[in-house]
Amino acid sequence: MPNINYDYIENYLRNLKDIKDEKLRAMSDYAEKNHVPIIERESEEFINFLISIQKPKKILELGTAIGYSSISFAKRNKSIEKIDSVELKMEMVEIARKNISDCGLEKIIEVHESDAYDFLVDLDEKYDLIFIDAAKGQYEKYFESALKNLTEKGIIICDNVLFKGMIAEDSLVKRRKITIVKRLRKFLKDISEDERFISSVVPIGDGVLLVRRKDEED
Repeated sequence: MPNINYDYIENYLRNLKDIKDEKLRAMSDYAEKNHVPIIERESEEFINFLISIQKPKKILELGTAIGYSSISFAKRNKSIEKIDSVELKMEMVEIARKNISDCGLEKIIEVHESDAYDFLVDLDEKYDLIFIDAAKGQYEKYFESALKNLTEKGIIICDNVLFKGMIAEDSLVKRRKITIVKRLRKFLKDISEDERFISSVVPIGDGVLLVRRKDEED
């Protein structure tokens, strides 16, 4: 459990909506057995709900792992025409590409083997939604670089920003995670105080940050 909600609440939310898709269920089981971090179930449901409202055509995902989240988004939202997903680890890239192919989504989801920041530096495409789920200690760097690739009405979503509760409670911080925690705390504080954006941290899953630019009506 990610330690930001009571176990019984998380268990209830996860049991409220079972994974009906057989391929996604198999991927979830694989991730659990092989200790591969994938999106929390309640965060998956929440983000899919947001996507159903925003109806993005193009999504950029930083952090593919086995491809679970991008496959979930593509399967459940017909508005999506393209997902570019970036993953550093070759073994994850190979597994993700196979999973995507098995789901018949290779024309929609493309996995790029690259460091997320290196990929962003030379990227000139625009996306309606950017989902950041890569190295937590680099979130601020990813965010600032990805802004140039966000459409005017686009949304940036960052997963795991409460980092198993360590962001909010010093007693939970593990020594080897201190640097990551400090960077995430700074990132969240800077975003919350930045007048360019409207943002919200939602305490669901392991913490989800939502950010969009302010417009003239805000």
